[in-house]
Amino acid sequence: MTKQTNYDVVIVGGGHNGLVSACYLAKAGLSVAVLERNSAIGGATRSKQVFSGLDARLSVYSYLVSLFPGKIVNDLSLNLKLRSRGTAS
Repeated sequence: MTKQTNYDVVIVGGGHNGLVSACYLAKAGLSVAVLERNSAIGGATRSKQVFSGLDARLSVYSYLVSLFPGKIVNDLSLNLKLRSRGTAS
């Protein structure tokens, strides 16, 4: 297998918007590379263990997940079911 070094599009940032953009561009037939400086992609959508010794994970983005546009789910044929929950204060 040869390593690809030329791409139609290079996206800098593997957060939500970069990943969605990459998916749309790839679906349109373009070759896409996503560059991310962190060890994992996802940006604010990733959850993190923030309390030492407590297995509770929090996400900066979790409160917005119910706003994820259904159009994107349909356009990209994602096997994803979005659920909402009440807010707690």
